[in-house]
Amino acid sequence: MFAIVYRCRREGQPLHPHDIQAAPAHGDLQVQRKGMKRVAVLLAADRETYVVPLLDKVKLLTINERGILLTGIEVYPTRNDKGTGPMYRQTWWCETNPKMPPAPDPTEARRRERDRQARAIGTSLLRRPTRRGKYNPDSNS
Repeated sequence: MFAIVYRCRREGQPLHPHDIQAAPAHGDLQVQRKGMKRVAVLLAADRETYVVPLLDKVKLLTINERGILLTGIEVYPTRNDKGTGPMYRQTWWCETNPKMPPAPDPTEARRRERDRQARAIGTSLLRRPTRRGKYNPDSNS
């Protein structure tokens, strides 16, 4: 479900209410069972990338008409193949019935993609002018 998530802690320490409201995260909130524990993730629009680090060992503290309060352990990804990354206590306040963000305009997205491709072609042509041979219309090559 689409939700706005307010992270209530930074590195395990509680934040001031103004700091909590200053940085909300938007995405698809999913709470899943993994064996004997639950994991909460907030996914971006592509439904593959995490908006915020996942919340492990999730417990539901409060649920009401304004939203859901979840607590657990925030797990950051590791930088190499061994072990796990840092883990901190975290609490999420999730607004579950916010107004949905406006859907992106497909024509505007196509226009931006064509502009990006044109810039990429232009920069590649300007980057290596010596690779192109001199144009000589009189030669029969």
